[in-house]
Amino acid sequence: MATALTLRILDAIRAVPYGKVASYGQIALVAGHPRGAGGARDVVRILASMSEKQNLPWWRIVRKDGSIALSPGNGAELQRALLSMEKVEFTKDKKATPGAFWNGQPAK
Repeated sequence: MATALTLRILDAIRAVPYGKVASYGQIALVAGHPRGAGGARDVVRILASMSEKQNLPWWRIVRKDGSIALSPGNGAELQRALLSMEKVEFTKDKKATPGAFWNGQPAK
């Protein structure tokens, strides 16, 4: 059974709207993680173990600098393609632009 924190993290991941990204630490903050952004590792763990089963929009979660954490050949290309389909813009050094980041507020 999932803990209350895990459920809040799942909800925060699902709240990232189409065309936006959030960092692992931002998701931890939105979920009220007791370590704040320091809870990013828990977000990574939940994404790794529950993305498929929970049908999570995993591709919308990136590093705090906007880069994709997955390595080439292990999902990075798919994540970039999915974000591009959502019109997320990237800088020349392959990072989501600052304007692509979600403000942490529920979509209206």
